[in-house]
Amino acid sequence: KIIIIICLVFPFFMGCSNTKMENIISKDISFELLEYFEGETMAWGLVVDRWGNLQRSFKVKLNGKRNNKKLLLKEYFIYNDGEREYREWVITKTENGLYEGISKDTIGVAKGKKIGNTMRMVYDTTISIRDTDIRVSFDDRFVKADKKVVINRAEIFKWGIKIADVTIFFSK
Repeated sequence: KIIIIICLVFPFFMGCSNTKMENIISKDISFELLEYFEGETMAWGLVVDRWGNLQRSFKVKLNGKRNNKKLLLKEYFIYNDGEREYREWVITKTENGLYEGISKDTIGVAKGKKIGNTMRMVYDTTISIRDTDIRVSFDDRFVKADKKVVINRAEIFKWGIKIADVTIFFSK
């Protein structure tokens, strides 16, 4: 009976583990966040709930203005249902490979770490679902695929339980 329980429970826990960024690092490509998002960038994305159901799709126009080790990033979202959203981030490179970000929705400071062509940023924020604001945690992972493309996968958690995934493709 113990073996059956282990066989049933082990895959569940393995599915809950986070992917290690070290598995996708490229030594040939470097991801400099402030440089990449300076100027105009376009993006397209999907929000998928924890059961794999597509909830929304969206398009984003981003405008970044860099001042030394800071980036003011303006995001203009248009969702498939016509809703529009504006978000403004101030992202600061604090030391080699480390970043901090704030926006009006973040609770505290977003903390980021860059390794090679990847970056991971974690933060708490408030999102609206059906006219209700809820506090959630984001685990954002960026991978620079080539000179013009960055792929972002974010997991959204509430009380430590994943409630959604967001996938975004950025293009210069």
